[in-house]
Amino acid sequence: MDQDREEQEFERQEDERLRRAFERYDSLHNRKGSTSLHMDSGSIAEENRFEEDEYEYIIDKYVDLYNIDMANKASEEGFKKHPYSSALLVRYTDALVILKDFSKALQVLDNYKDSFPPNADIYLSYSRVYIGKKDLVEARRYFDMAIAVESFPEDVCDSVHTLAQDCMEIEEYQEALYYLDRTAELTATWNAKHNEKEKDENLTSFWFDYAFCCEKLGQEDKSIELYQKCLDIDPFNDIIWHNLGIIYEKKNRYKDSYDAFGYAIALNPQNIHALFNMGQLCIECKMPEEALKHFNDFNRIEKNNPDGICGQALSYFFLGDLNQAEILYRKALIFDPNHKVALTGLAEVQAEKKLQEKIKPRHKDTRNKNQADYPDLEDLEGV
Repeated sequence: MDQDREEQEFERQEDERLRRAFERYDSLHNRKGSTSLHMDSGSIAEENRFEEDEYEYIIDKYVDLYNIDMANKASEEGFKKHPYSSALLVRYTDALVILKDFSKALQVLDNYKDSFPPNADIYLSYSRVYIGKKDLVEARRYFDMAIAVESFPEDVCDSVHTLAQDCMEIEEYQEALYYLDRTAELTATWNAKHNEKEKDENLTSFWFDYAFCCEKLGQEDKSIELYQKCLDIDPFNDIIWHNLGIIYEKKNRYKDSYDAFGYAIALNPQNIHALFNMGQLCIECKMPEEALKHFNDFNRIEKNNPDGICGQALSYFFLGDLNQAEILYRKALIFDPNHKVALTGLAEVQAEKKLQEKIKPRHKDTRNKNQADYPDLEDLEGV
């Protein structure tokens, strides 16, 4: 029992030391320069000194805080001060990958790879770099080397998931599925060995990425199934609901799409993607008044966005207000003179105006004659 207490106290002290190091580093790099005038050179040198594990903590903490600029700064600084730390080499390489400076990342790895024994993390860093360079064969070769040298390869499951996300970023979705499958295998081995259950947030992230890749590869039914798995864990995730809405619309399941976008907006009224796509869906389903509401909400958030302005213009066009539609299309062209939708929309409005002048109808029809071609949401309950 005393030994347990001693270990707990040691861990507490170490956590406190690392926390203080982060606070000191953050203060050092965010304070005004005049503060250092009151410190002697010895104090300044001591304040600037950080141990290897302190840099690791500092970098990871900034990543957790989504402060990528400071994470990159700390990783470069830490590696320069501790150039024979494999952990800091990997973090520095990760920073260069995020900055898409793949040539420099490869140069750094090549310069220091022989300073360490065969190391899975370094090989996986090579994989990240080669994925960024779109050399998937070389990336796979280093991945195989990483698995081969790792005594407990399941320890790197999080890093393998990162490789999948790197593939997604360059739109290599089939390759991303390969690394996601490997992630699932390694994670299952880890959990069985340690008699653990995977955390909900990790499962959600995994299934979300898998669903996204399946959607991009045209496997829409599989994607819906996986997004539903995500919602079983995290039913209040507006991004998942939005993505489901996109797939339902592709499959002409308009009522399901409408509901999914509606949930996304209810959960997060600032979700501009859900607002915009709901507006487009309402146009498609002969609901221009509701479409205009969503495009208005979109434009209140995304000011001067030509896509959103065109959405407003199209709504007015279907409401029969050709003058307002023309004004808005012209407004969109102010922000993007070559905007194709605005140019096409403006031409259609002007053509419709000329047509109305020729035929001079006895009463104003507020619905565009082509609007009947669109599906009616109320008729699609069973789709």
